[in-house]
Amino acid sequence: MKLMLGLVAIISFALCLSLHAQNLVQGGDFESGMGSWSPWFVDKNATWAEPPTADAKFSITSPGLGSSTKALYVQVNEPGKYDWYILISKSVTLEQNKTYELSFRAISDVSKLISVGVNEDISSGSPFFSQSINISQEDRIYGPFTFIYEPAPKRPGIKINFGGMPGNVTVDDVVIQEVELENDYTPTNSLEDIIGDMTLPHEGRPHGVPDSFNWSKNPRRGAQQPPEGWTAAIAWGQLYEWAEGNPATNTRVQIRDMEMLYLSKSDGQWHQLQKSLRVNGAAYVEDFAGDVNKPADIRSEGDGSISVTAGGGYNFHFWPSAGRVQFPQNEIEGCFVTVQCRLILDDPAGVDDLADARYLMSVGGDWWESMTAVWDDWKTNQDMGIGRFRFITSEWKGYNMITLPTDEVRGNPPPFAGGTGVDYSPATLVEDFQLAQNYPNPFNPTTTITYQTPYTTAVKLQVFDMTGREIATLVNGVRPAGRHVVSFDAAKLTSGIYFYRLSVGSQQWVRKMAVAR
Repeated sequence: MKLMLGLVAIISFALCLSLHAQNLVQGGDFESGMGSWSPWFVDKNATWAEPPTADAKFSITSPGLGSSTKALYVQVNEPGKYDWYILISKSVTLEQNKTYELSFRAISDVSKLISVGVNEDISSGSPFFSQSINISQEDRIYGPFTFIYEPAPKRPGIKINFGGMPGNVTVDDVVIQEVELENDYTPTNSLEDIIGDMTLPHEGRPHGVPDSFNWSKNPRRGAQQPPEGWTAAIAWGQLYEWAEGNPATNTRVQIRDMEMLYLSKSDGQWHQLQKSLRVNGAAYVEDFAGDVNKPADIRSEGDGSISVTAGGGYNFHFWPSAGRVQFPQNEIEGCFVTVQCRLILDDPAGVDDLADARYLMSVGGDWWESMTAVWDDWKTNQDMGIGRFRFITSEWKGYNMITLPTDEVRGNPPPFAGGTGVDYSPATLVEDFQLAQNYPNPFNPTTTITYQTPYTTAVKLQVFDMTGREIATLVNGVRPAGRHVVSFDAAKLTSGIYFYRLSVGSQQWVRKMAVAR
């Protein structure tokens, strides 16, 4: 069963037995040698980066861990500023929007921090999902770490990073398995919260943010629209402890469902630009001086989200796990960013100090010159705005940033969790026109029809009966590039076969659907 993510309804996930498992080590290419693993590091002669100082060796050891005959042995002789890691070059079979668990077996001669990640493309440098793990001197299994594979599959693969500190690690039984999850999740938000998050003072001052920062006490709006010719954007958030203290010691902040939507100039509708159940991030110095950061205290939660702490002079700065997203040019009227957060216990068996916790959350967004532009002192990116800091509670709540003035927000509010269920069309760049099979099918009385357009164009979506008589016109006008979802209500129709047709100029796509009373 595919995971269905909704903005309004309660979302259920259920942990059940494995649907299929891929052991990427035991019994695979790894057992016959190094063929499926390859070391990688920044070329010492590269002119675009500082030379690496790390030194490591990769070899096969026998016997392996547990009942395995062989295992991967990694000897880190000299840690350095560029970590050593290995890639499983054999692609992993993953499907979009399905839930997976990643686990592996390991032992180290010293306590050693490594990270394991899942890459959307095995040749890319940044993982879609990553998890930091402290490997002990005991032979044990680490995980499972749950994640939802949200990007469109390219050549997904696993990256294991061994750099940063000395120590030898033996790795075996790297396993990915598909699972289904079940858990009650009730996202909430309100129009007044969205407006207040751009018009009211912070509920509390974030710790370590200087008074000279124009967002230290109040939210602020930035660039409502991207500069001419820019093509990328990203949502982000920041978690701080309260300036007056945080006495809780057994509390974490759970974060999920980060989303950015844009208001289209063409049709006046809100469209989804990016959405990610899981966020990635790092612990940054609270005032961001020198962009100093370190790995954050991130823990994977059973629903595919993460939880984290902040403090000790560091915030938690985060963004959607898939990173930046391209947007349709000359289409942006304004943007809306939102995320869901709540407090949970670090150790459920420990003291319950949720009521004592004082964490603050705020979200924002950036325009970027391109998907690959490197930060250059605000020359290649521009701020959309920063929302109000509000205290986090033990209940799920939405935290927001919107670039539009209050009267425009009230006149055309974005879809939001806990709202009235306003339909919206998720928009991502696609390569060709597509008309998907309606779901559910057969249906009674409503179904949804999804279609995709690679560029902004006039489209028509119609429904016909078996005689060719037009029953309804669902879409007739210009739509921006991306994926669009339309609801069709057949309450007045009799049982039988019907057809729906997508027309773009002289091109047409037709599919069949069934109404079953």
